[in-house]
Amino acid sequence: MHNYNLSPQIDDEEIYNLAVKENRFVVTIDNDFKRLVKRNKSGVIIIPAELSNEGIDKILTKFISEKDPKDYMGKVTKVGFGS
Repeated sequence: MHNYNLSPQIDDEEIYNLAVKENRFVVTIDNDFKRLVKRNKSGVIIIPAELSNEGIDKILTKFISEKDPKDYMGKVTKVGFGS
């Protein structure tokens, strides 16, 4: 996990633009990122807020291990909700 030591007050748009620039996904608990996702750009993975770091690792590892990241570009995907 990498948080770039960004300020807690950084705008969602700045985070998303950094992800696009570095060809990364955004993993967040914040549904507001839905409005930022652009076609064929970085995707957003939304996870439940109550997960521990271990839970986040487990759910994300399982989710991405069998997938092609290209299938999630420009999309918002919720992971770990009721699964």
